[in-house]
Amino acid sequence: MNTRAHATPAALLALLLSASASQAQYSKYDSWEENYTVQALLGAVQFENLKFKVEDSATPEEVDMALLPQLGGAWSTLPKDGQFQVGLEASFLLGFRFDDINYLSAGGSGLYVSLSTSLWMFDIAGGAYANLFLGEAKRLRLYVGGGPLLVFADYDAETEYDDPLLEDEDTGESAFGIGVYARTGFEFRIHEKGMLGLGARGTWSDVDFSDVGGESDLVGLALFATYTAGF
Repeated sequence: MNTRAHATPAALLALLLSASASQAQYSKYDSWEENYTVQALLGAVQFENLKFKVEDSATPEEVDMALLPQLGGAWSTLPKDGQFQVGLEASFLLGFRFDDINYLSAGGSGLYVSLSTSLWMFDIAGGAYANLFLGEAKRLRLYVGGGPLLVFADYDAETEYDDPLLEDEDTGESAFGIGVYARTGFEFRIHEKGMLGLGARGTWSDVDFSDVGGESDLVGLALFATYTAGF
């Protein structure tokens, strides 16, 4: 009786260790149990022309918002196995920029003006997605995606005059736009279900900022550091 009592816990422990080892064999990054991944993105986008004219400046003056830091995430569906996988993705990105400039007012008055500006840009996008693992160990993956894009942007400008008789002004404009995006990237596996890498995304959209001296066509290229978790 004593021998059996001592043998039972040992047998249970051996069974648990065997089950854990078996599970570890099949818990690979390319075998996501829930068929989706979540990706974090941190980087910046460079637009071809995202500048706002300062109408009352004595010299040609512009607020340059072409370089915009961005952060966001992406969600994608993928099959569990295989070197090459296709699915769908959805993503969101938030961009922001603050700038201050000082200039001499037009009209020969010698009045100095301080202008504080901010730009917030949010976009959601979604489309087709493809993923390719390289090598038998599947430690490197390449991916591409693309589809439609919806953008919301808000520009605000606060004008302060050095003349106390003049009242400060606050102007701005909010705008929606639609467009398309295409992105690609590569990642290396850094642990069982996580990969780290770099990605790029091109965007083409129409956001009308003409009321505040801006452009309406936005063409940009973004670069990101990425981390993808598989589930």
